[in-house]
This record gives sequence, structure tokens and C-alpha cells, in this order.
Amino acid sequence: MEPEVRGPEKVDPSGLEDAAARLFEGLLQASRAGQKEADVEYGGARMTVVLPPLGEGDRGVVYRLRSHSLEVRHPHGPLCVKVAKPQAICRERLLEETMTTDFFLSEKVSVPRIHFMDPEGRFCLKDLVEGETVTSLYLRFQQLSARTQGLILSDLEKFVARLLELFRKRPDCQVSISPNNVYVLTEGGRFRDPVQFVLIDPGTTLKKGYDGFTFSKYWNEVLPDRIRKYQRTGYLQWLVPQDVTTSERDEAKDFEIFRGLSPSEVFLLLKAARTIEFDAEEVILREGAVGENFYLVLDGFVEIRRGAWSRPGSWNLRIGRGSVLGEMAFLLHVPRSMTAVAATRCKLIEIDQDQFHELLEAKLTAPYKLIRNIAVILAERLHSLDRSHEVLLEARDRAAEPAGKP
Repeated sequence: MEPEVRGPEKVDPSGLEDAAARLFEGLLQASRAGQKEADVEYGGARMTVVLPPLGEGDRGVVYRLRSHSLEVRHPHGPLCVKVAKPQAICRERLLEETMTTDFFLSEKVSVPRIHFMDPEGRFCLKDLVEGETVTSLYLRFQQLSARTQGLILSDLEKFVARLLELFRKRPDCQVSISPNNVYVLTEGGRFRDPVQFVLIDPGTTLKKGYDGFTFSKYWNEVLPDRIRKYQRTGYLQWLVPQDVTTSERDEAKDFEIFRGLSPSEVFLLLKAARTIEFDAEEVILREGAVGENFYLVLDGFVEIRRGAWSRPGSWNLRIGRGSVLGEMAFLLHVPRSMTAVAATRCKLIEIDQDQFHELLEAKLTAPYKLIRNIAVILAERLHSLDRSHEVLLEARDRAAEPAGKP
């Protein structure tokens, strides 16, 4: 069953990001105003979407769909609309979902069927799946009966094993099996027997490694670690933190933030840290989330934005190797003032707040030296901003002077 695809139309590629940004801005404003629905026109379609969104991934936002003006050939139940974020890679990945969806359906793996795909990859209409995420299931697992626990574990293990088998068969259709990307269906508040799992988002994640991956690791290591990060960022990320290696410690010891610290003090601080890798366009820190940890950029580039997406041409700042990220919210325990997104594939060192406080409580000098260095970095940034502000004011005053004035 092929999804409906519109005929060709003339689209200005340079305006796609701007149109997507306007759409998201309008929906965000409507949601903040307390609206439960919003009528939008996008990509030649009129739609009524339900607010707030059902969920957000690295490359798209999903809304329940109340109505639409598109002609869909095949019968269907409730629908949702997935809208690509305003970057070319997001539209490209959304277009790929036609291929991956067809593949998984042909292999008898439950995924939401696509009923319409915008030829530019701006949005698509999909089946709306009602269920419970593995994240939610994991958090309340101990409250389930022993029989239900057995069903869940047995059938989830089969589901994960089947996906791994298909990834080997079709590496180009490898997707994330994060606990927020797998749903379990219920009927009348009860699980089916066997339990039916659904892969909600078949967007490709080709760089993720599943070699040597087992269900035991998935349930006992990946899920609790992943859920901890959901609670901190409220966002989907495939992150399996690793201890900072000796070579990574050697790379980081000369960073500005460790200025004046001895090698043993750097070792002590990084012993309580971990490295995390992010793919391009994955959100690292979300604006408004309360800061718990802070990060050092070990490799790659990170972009600082207002919100998870940004209008083309708007202010964005890129930082690279040796830069500090999220330190102000970490120290002051306040919401993040910016969103940080991986501009390229990158590796960061995460300094954990709880472990850092243990070092403080032990009255060691290393964490206090680090706080001093953070204060210096923040002061230098403030001085730089003050100077930039002075230059702007001087330029404004010069422009306001009468013509011909010496």
C-alpha cells in the first residue's frame, strides 16, 4: 500500500527552512496562548493540528491531526502529522521513512503506515498509534504482576532480536530502538498475549552501532541510562555514556577550564565524568530545562540556538574543542538559557552534578579550582559582550551625527 504523493510543484528550496520556522513559531505561540488546536496551511495543505505536540525527535515534531485537505486513497483510522524541522537533513530523513516503513511492514514489523508523504519531505501523514512507551513500562515494571512481567520481557526480547536481525539484513534501514521509540499496545487496559510492540519512528540512524548488542544490555544498562537522560533533557537521544579514557583525559588536561590544576587534580575531576557522543542535529541541552550537568567539547562542533530549531539567518553561535557548555545553569541551578545542538557528530565530556558535589563535600581543592576557572570564563565572556555593546553604541552615535560635523 503506497502512500499518496502529490504531483510535482515548483518549490523554492531557499524558502523551505523559513516556512518551517514560521510554522513552528506559530504553533508554539498558539500553544503558549492556551489553544488546544491550530489551523495551519503548509506545503499546499490545510490542516488542523492538536496542541501540544505528541512528541519531538531529533529531526521532526509529531502532532495529532484533527482534519486535513489532502486526498488519501486508502482507508485509515486516526492520523498524526510529522513535520520535519527546518534543516535539509531533516527533510531528507523524513523522505527516507517511506522506504524504511515499507521494509518493516513487508517484514511483519508493526510501524505506523504512511498515508501521505510531501514530495519535498516537509511533512507526512501517518497512522496514529495509541499505546505506552517502553520508557513508561520500565518505570512501572515492578508494579506489574509476575505473569505480565514475564510476558513483557519475553516478547520485548523477541522484538529487539527481530529488529537487530533486520538491521543486519538491511543496514540502510537501521533505526533507533530507544525506549521512547518502541510502544506496547493495550486493549481495555490490558496487554495482549503475545504482547504487541510497535516501532513508532522508523527514521534511519545509520551511525549507531549494534555490534555485540544484547537484550540483557538493553534492559539492564541502556534503558536505565537512557531514562535518566530523558528525565534531564526531556528529549530522545541514543546515549550510552562511557568512562573517560586515559587518552581522552590527556586530550582534555590542557583545556582552559583546567588552567592551574595539576594532572592529578584533572584526573580526579574526570574520574567522575563520562564521555557522550552525539550525531549531528541531536539536542544536547534544551532551553528552559533545569541544569544538572555541564559539558566540555572534546571533538566536533556544537551550535548554540534559541530553541531546538532556528530561523535561517538568525543568531547562532558555534563552539568547538575545549569549550564549556551549560556551566552557568550547572552552578546556579537555573533553567538553561539556550538550546545546544550538535552541529556535527561530536564527543563531549559530561561532568555529573552529584559526583561533583561529593568532591566539594570532601573539601578537595580540585572542584573549587574548577569553579574559579568557570567564573573567570564567564567574566571574560561578559567583558567581551560589554565591549561589543560599546562598539555598537559608538557606531549608532556616529550614524546619528549630523552630516558634515567634524
